[in-house]
Formats: sequence, structure tokens, C-alpha cells
Amino acid sequence: MICCSEFMKSKMDTNPIFKEKTIALHNFIDKVEQKETEKKDYVLYFGRFSEEKGIATLINACKELPNVNFVFAGTGPLEDELFDIPNVKYVGFKSGEELEKLIREARFSIYPSEWYENCPFSVMESQMYGTPVLGANIGGIPELIKVGQTGEWFESGNKEELKEKISSLYNNKQKTDEYSINCKDID
Repeated sequence: MICCSEFMKSKMDTNPIFKEKTIALHNFIDKVEQKETEKKDYVLYFGRFSEEKGIATLINACKELPNVNFVFAGTGPLEDELFDIPNVKYVGFKSGEELEKLIREARFSIYPSEWYENCPFSVMESQMYGTPVLGANIGGIPELIKVGQTGEWFESGNKEELKEKISSLYNNKQKTDEYSINCKDID
């Protein structure tokens, strides 16, 4: 059985029926043309706006970080929670070149999931376009982010740590630029 993350493999291996019949093989992405892109001063979340994705925690962090600019791209049941937050720009659902541009220009993206993700494409897509990721340390997310090289982790659901990490990365352009360069070198 092929598992798309070591996390999934470890969960499958807890069942004696599957143990020793599993291998981990991450999802893969195509190489893209690396373009020189000027980073802009915003943090990006793109994806589904729902509780399990950690959006409520992220929105609460945004409200307490008025000096950090956020862009949210996507749709979902918590969409209405984004309105009336001065430092949040909601751009709706984006795909294709529009989404690529948002990802490439972001200082970093956030993947704040509060449920088990196996091998989230959003994390890989950010790195593919040269954008570091601040991701929750849950499920298969940590397997995709090399701490101190392509991004950082925070404890899933921990708003205070999330705020601290956002602020630290946002206020250290040199670090996020270095992470961006490292992301471009990922195979």
C-alpha cells in the first residue's frame, strides 16, 4: 500500500493487517520555471475557510497583529469572518495564474491546519513557487517543511505561538528571502 506521507504510513502500520505492507511516497509536483519575483509585504492563506483548516485560529491571530498584512484566497463556511478586519484583504477564490502570482509575491504562506493532513498540496505549491511556509506541526505537514530552511512550524491550534511566528517572520525580510531561495532549490 502506498501512503502519501510517513505520517499516514505510521497510522496504517498500527493495524497488524497493514504493517509491513506499506511504503511512504509523497505526492509530487512538476518543476516550474523559476521567475524573479519581487516579494510583497503580505502573508498569504489560500484554501478552504473551515474550522478544521485552522482558519478560526488564524483569523483571531490576524486581529491581534494589526501591523501585519494578510491576504486570504479561497472560499468556505468561515468566509464572512474575514470582513471588517482592517489588515485582511479577502480576494475570493483564485486559481491558475492569479493564484500563482499571489503565491509567488507573498512573503510567506500559512498552513494552520488543526486536523490531520497527509501531504497537503498547498504547502508544496507554495514552496514550488519560491514561497516559504509557516505550517502547523500536525499530520504530514512537518514532513514537507525544513525548519530553518524552507519555513517554520508552530503548534497546531496555538494562537499565541502562531502570532509569535508570524510576527517574527514578517519582521525578518532577510530570513524569509533566504527561505525563498531555499524553496526554489527543492526537488
